[in-house]
Amino acid sequence: MSSFESVLMALDPTVIALIAVATVLGAIIGALPGFSSVMAISLLLPVVYPMDPLMGLLVLGSIYMGAMYGDANAAILLNIPGTASALPTTFDGFPMTKQGRAREALLAALMGSVFGGAFGVIVLYLTFGALARVSLLFGPQEYFWLTVLGLTTIAALSEGNLIKGLAGGCIGLAISMIGLDPYWGMPRFTFGGENLMAGVHLIPALLGLFCVAQVLESLEQRGERAAPPEVGRQNDALRLVFATMRRRWDVLVRSSIIGVVIGMLPGAGGPIASTISYNETRRWDRDKSKYGKGAVEGVFASEVSNNAMVGGSLIPMMALGIPGNVNAAVILGALLSFGMRPGMSLMSDGSGIATAFIFGLLISSLLLAPLGYFIIIRLSTQVLKVPRTYLAPTILVFASIGAYSVTNSIYAVAIMVVMGIGGYLLRKIGIGAAPIGLGLILGPIAEREFTASLLIAQAEGSLWTLVLRPISLVLVVLCAASILTPLLIDLKGRFGARARKAANPEGEA
Repeated sequence: MSSFESVLMALDPTVIALIAVATVLGAIIGALPGFSSVMAISLLLPVVYPMDPLMGLLVLGSIYMGAMYGDANAAILLNIPGTASALPTTFDGFPMTKQGRAREALLAALMGSVFGGAFGVIVLYLTFGALARVSLLFGPQEYFWLTVLGLTTIAALSEGNLIKGLAGGCIGLAISMIGLDPYWGMPRFTFGGENLMAGVHLIPALLGLFCVAQVLESLEQRGERAAPPEVGRQNDALRLVFATMRRRWDVLVRSSIIGVVIGMLPGAGGPIASTISYNETRRWDRDKSKYGKGAVEGVFASEVSNNAMVGGSLIPMMALGIPGNVNAAVILGALLSFGMRPGMSLMSDGSGIATAFIFGLLISSLLLAPLGYFIIIRLSTQVLKVPRTYLAPTILVFASIGAYSVTNSIYAVAIMVVMGIGGYLLRKIGIGAAPIGLGLILGPIAEREFTASLLIAQAEGSLWTLVLRPISLVLVVLCAASILTPLLIDLKGRFGARARKAANPEGEA
């Protein structure tokens, strides 16, 4: 079947309607704290098995695409990332909401998601065979340094208060180590508790840090409950977003490339893509001080890479049968259940399903624009008008359901509560949730890959294998640059202030 005929399959009105419904459903699920795209895809697997293979794959793929966008809405409006991938979106998205620019932030996330999603799918179609083989060059050493590069974002986000930022990152790393050692099976930091043997699950912990802590903090602001933040006119916000997109096209392109490349790497996933993209955008900007205070570029960086990662994660899955993340693994299971096998033959088996699936994903990413503008954003902005007396318990109920559904245990809810109270108290002393969250997300990945790297180094008889591999060496240089940049900027500012004081001592009086 030709590519043109495959496109016609994807353009069938029934198929487009199904894609639209699945995309909206994915965006809604992604916006709910604790309800991830993995959960939605897994629950729908029994439903799609009896369906036509193209229909079934497009339902799963469209939910995946929609969820990667939808998680930005809760991050922007409530400072609660729907998934770990949306954590960097909170850095500038929520400050924009507090400044009365919520609609601008929501539209920036929407248009960034459309751009990144379409970019990733186009790359998937054009180059998935060649790019899939690149991911095979990454071993444990490269994955470790890639994760360290993500952790260096803590230094970038803590400009002006580096000590507290690093303290928060260390707290997150320490919490991520609770439980059994992944390689040796020895208990760590469990203090004799049987429940702690299972460790601290990521989703309940993040719900506590960003949901419970935020609710507790918002309840202190008693005088503001009657006046919801001003979100501005939608037309003005859209004009501002398009102006920023034209002016900062480099952010869109760079973040898309980062999302695709990170998505290709099995096990890396959205959290690493969005954090590295945010860090690189901030590092290459002339005005670094605006980040964390409501920079539209920060929202673009996170959401563009987040959605470009969708196409990237499907590249090794479709070409080599190696899923880039859990979502791609579930879709791979559906692909195999339909009797289809990954590889180059997937594009030339005569059915045209693979090509139609890719074009269907492109349609899903493009449909996000009208669906988000006319439906999803308009519904999301209504959250701001709900009084805190109603909103706070509603959020806590959804968060508790999301935490409980992860393990079907009240233990997960207890983790959420403890992390929420702890996060609230840490905010009081100036330690934010973002560094802790990054430590929680990236810590287990760094530990796993570092241990594997050490085992390989011992087998080869040299620890230099950790850094002397070509890709590892490049990543080490990037890590050093990411750490030193905020320190050098701080030193430059201090020396500049001393020079001005010495040149004009009377002006200080």
